[in-house]
Amino acid sequence: MLVALESYAYFLAKGAPTGVQLPGRGYPKLAKPAKLDYGHGQQVYADKCAVCHGADGLGQSAADRQVVFPPLWGARSFNWGAGMSSINNAAGFIKANMPLSQGNTLTDEEAWDVAAYIDSQERPQDPRFNGSVAETRKLHHDSPMNMYGQTVNGVVLGQNSPAAGPP
Repeated sequence: MLVALESYAYFLAKGAPTGVQLPGRGYPKLAKPAKLDYGHGQQVYADKCAVCHGADGLGQSAADRQVVFPPLWGARSFNWGAGMSSINNAAGFIKANMPLSQGNTLTDEEAWDVAAYIDSQERPQDPRFNGSVAETRKLHHDSPMNMYGQTVNGVVLGQNSPAAGPP
């Protein structure tokens, strides 16, 4: 298996220069906003994201069940332990890559606010969950850029999360 992965990585890199930052690698670190606006993020999502990811955030699949646009929340999305559950990571990725084929068209404010909205939705549990949302937050999510364990719309995020892993 390792040889197969190495071979695939070699194939992907064929013809790429070494020691050079290739375009499209990584995403920008955006300056932190004065505030995050959940309502504005919800509107940006409805206007610019829902067409692909669905109004319900559950993504879209083809008739053969292959994922076409991934879910951004819900039981089949990334879990609370994923890097995208951190608002600052999500904002940088969104700014650089979204909407599809229109990267860098959202303002920094739009990217921050839609990231805050997306990351304020329920998703699968953090695989490091130890039985206590408060303790798991303290150990792994203790940041204003992470909504795990925070109350949003009357719900403590993570409290009702489905188990991490394939549904």
